[in-house]
Amino acid sequence: MVAGAGVNAADSLHARLAELGTPERAAGEKAYLKSGLQHLGVRVPDVRREVKAVLRSGFTHDELFALADELWAQPVHELRSAAVELLHGSPKLVTAADLPWIEAHLRACRTWALVDPLAGWVVAALAVREPDAVLPVLDRWVTDDDFWIRRSAVLALGALLAHGRELDRFFGYAERLLPEREFFIRKVLGWVLREISSAHPREVSTWLRAHMADMNLVTLREPMRRLPDADELRALYDARRNSSG
Repeated sequence: MVAGAGVNAADSLHARLAELGTPERAAGEKAYLKSGLQHLGVRVPDVRREVKAVLRSGFTHDELFALADELWAQPVHELRSAAVELLHGSPKLVTAADLPWIEAHLRACRTWALVDPLAGWVVAALAVREPDAVLPVLDRWVTDDDFWIRRSAVLALGALLAHGRELDRFFGYAERLLPEREFFIRKVLGWVLREISSAHPREVSTWLRAHMADMNLVTLREPMRRLPDADELRALYDARRNSSG
């Protein structure tokens, strides 16, 4: 990609995505996400395909982030999604030095549809490559006032957990966040517990039992899908709820 071509590339991608969208899908997605952004009504696989085509031209680090900035500057959901896909599709160009950029954009997302791929793919992959630099940032994020940043801290551990690493760190995050009433925190804890249940059923079951006093059904329901003692865990939850009135 030649220097200064970021705006042209952003405009071209915008035009291409606009051709692929439909008004019906745009209205439905905007309503579903309760989004304040414009929507083009483009399917996620189509956004990914178009971004992959753009990436074939080759980018330096600065060119990549310049294009991401151009895309993000427009209040269009699919363009912001494309900015995330650019980073996800160029892992060798994203380093821990980019975490301030990533954090600032996570704060601007305000929807799981952008937060989850940026934290759960881009930051999670970076955490595997540069754990010494990334993990202290996640330890800060999990205490942040913004629940989307707290959610990002949990999601960003996903790839490390898939490699059998940082289980204790996740349990520490989960213990801190479990009393929260925010749905998007309760749900992400359940998702991650479900994902690690296959490889660590005993550890997950033990943790759930130890924290049943603070447990909510939104979180518990997900790991129960994969745990062999799911019926017993549900009985413990019901007994605790009934005893508390």
